[in-house]
Amino acid sequence: MSAWPGLVLAQAGAAAPAAAPGGSGQNVSIARLADPVLPAPVSWMPQTLGWQIVAGLLLLALAWLLWRLARRWVRNRYRREALAEWRQLEAAWQRQPDKTSSVLVALPVLIKRCALSAWPRAQVAALNGQGWVDFLEAHAGHATHGARALAPLVRQLQYQRVDELAQVPADDVRVLLDASRQWIEGHVSA
Repeated sequence: MSAWPGLVLAQAGAAAPAAAPGGSGQNVSIARLADPVLPAPVSWMPQTLGWQIVAGLLLLALAWLLWRLARRWVRNRYRREALAEWRQLEAAWQRQPDKTSSVLVALPVLIKRCALSAWPRAQVAALNGQGWVDFLEAHAGHATHGARALAPLVRQLQYQRVDELAQVPADDVRVLLDASRQWIEGHVSA
């Protein structure tokens, strides 16, 4: 026999003797046990002033960032409109490659209108020839390759007759289209 008689009885399958009501209370009925008391849920609100200041600063930074993004989006409206017009020119050229001259006439006008939207009229309107090329290269931003490729369009093609523009090879037209898109997307405005 073991030193723990209750253990032997439980192992043998016999039920442990129930405590007598009002007795010593060695075996308490489960029905008499109270449910455990759960603590209050932990608040997600910061408990100290330092965390509240950090949260306020983060909200201010987020508001500032949203304001900057909205301001940038509004300021680049002219760029989105110019790109939409550029897409129309490219689609027209791809549909009818024999309309090369109309595309090459419209590209310098589109670029000039884009520049007039971004810089003061007095600074841009009178530019032509090499001065216009220099302006495009100076303000190209990350589109410097595109600005260099636009130089022939600005210097030579802009003043040629329509029948001469129709003779421009398709590869050159593609280069000019790509260069103008790069400049519209990548130029650094005033």
